[in-house]
Amino acid sequence: AEGLAFGSDAGRARAATLTAAAANAARAASIELAAAVGAFPVHAASGGPTRRNAEVFGGLNDPEIALRLGGVSLGAAPWRGPASHAESADGLVVAVLDAAALEGLRTIGADADAARAHCLGRRALHDAPGINPAALLARGFTEHEFAAAHAMLGEAVSLRAAFAPAVVGAGFVRDVLGAPAEAERDAAFDTLAQAGFADDEIAAADAHVFGAGTLADAPFLSPEARAIFRGGAEIDGAARWAMIAAVEAFACAPAPAEVTLNADSSPAEAVDAQAKAAASGVRALRPRRRPRPAGFALTLPDLQDAAPPRAIEPAPRVIERIVEVDRPRRKLPDRRKGYIQKAAVGGHKVYLHTGEYDDGELGEIFIDMHKEGAAFRSLMNNFAVAISIGLQYGVPLDEFVDAFVFTRFEPAGAVSGNDSIGSATSILDYVFRELGVSYLARGDLANIGGDALNAEGLGDGHAAGRRPEAEPLPMARFISRGFARGATPDNLVFLSAPARPLPGAARDVCPACGDVALVRKGESLICETCGARRLPGREGRSS
Repeated sequence: AEGLAFGSDAGRARAATLTAAAANAARAASIELAAAVGAFPVHAASGGPTRRNAEVFGGLNDPEIALRLGGVSLGAAPWRGPASHAESADGLVVAVLDAAALEGLRTIGADADAARAHCLGRRALHDAPGINPAALLARGFTEHEFAAAHAMLGEAVSLRAAFAPAVVGAGFVRDVLGAPAEAERDAAFDTLAQAGFADDEIAAADAHVFGAGTLADAPFLSPEARAIFRGGAEIDGAARWAMIAAVEAFACAPAPAEVTLNADSSPAEAVDAQAKAAASGVRALRPRRRPRPAGFALTLPDLQDAAPPRAIEPAPRVIERIVEVDRPRRKLPDRRKGYIQKAAVGGHKVYLHTGEYDDGELGEIFIDMHKEGAAFRSLMNNFAVAISIGLQYGVPLDEFVDAFVFTRFEPAGAVSGNDSIGSATSILDYVFRELGVSYLARGDLANIGGDALNAEGLGDGHAAGRRPEAEPLPMARFISRGFARGATPDNLVFLSAPARPLPGAARDVCPACGDVALVRKGESLICETCGARRLPGREGRSS
């Protein structure tokens, strides 16, 4: 953060100064504790400075404390490098530059944006060397494949993953680039190499997009500045040991320094490495050998005298074959029934025509607008054709109703001419409210009041007392005489529901009003709806 290199004399001097200040603070705290609760026995017997602790300061590498401090080293080890991670407010983990790296760049006057782009990458291919839109276009890639791969750059870790066959399309990789059919299942397949890009071009573009992860090779920094941002494996053992010796000159408890040896190092090489570390001033050494590569040696038995293997009966396999059969289109009858509903939504007339199958299921709709523009009328007509085709191929009507009710666009407002819908937020909202009420018994979509329109377009349904009591209606109101070719009798009436249902009471049809409300009271039959009285055995007479 102060712009000093780990391996420089100034960096070691600064680290030693900070260690001395921390050690002095630790000694002062130990003396203060000794005055309060007693000194350490050795110090009390010697008559020297009375401290509470035998050792007051040392480079203890505690993982939990290091994690609480942001992953920094508590001893003399170098930092891990400029690349770090941060968590946003919504829980997304993103790659960022380390806070110490940003402070160091500010100290030496370097460009932080250029450093961020070099270390973390630009996540774009437009200015990438070797592999860019022009180069990809020349190799057979189209805008479709480039857009699919470019969208993956934000979450991929390499260009090979961003241009995988599953991203750009297995058909493109096979048909255009000439890859084998098994390339789609090969995790190591490189689409860019198959397209003819060289390894150095892929590496340069990969570093441009995803970053180098370090600033030690940044071209915009001077050699002295690059040395400042070396970290981790970029620092050799001599610089590490020199830093340990400078820091531990003021520490009471030495921190063991690890001496890493190869798996096949000889004892002489181990002694030589420890001697070099001790010559640098390191007081405590901990040799550590790298793990030996795994190797197996199998001793196979002589098979000449071995008994022949016993044949294993194959387990029966249960094979299940799933055959998907496309649902055919269900044609409507040539002579079909339905109804026409005329209404006005926000002052704009709309005619809804329906066509039904023989069983009464809805099979088609037509939407006609009055005095609207040609483009809008044509759009509504073709939309109705699309809905009709979906219904004939088996799409449930309730899926369309749930998808299009409460859509909001002009014209909208109060609905006139419909006894169930009082307001709608759009033409589509009105049409599918009407279909839901008429064919799905969705009473929750009805809003018969003229003032039922609110911010959500929701109605309050059929509330009790909102509609007048239904009068007996002839069935010719609901059955088309032309569709039935005159076969419908004229003496059928529509029976309304009982006005006051009483559980357990048997009722007959009243000949006067047609309501199912004729109950026995004493020796007479009285209609609870109109009050007509009829004596048993004297049909046709009432008073």
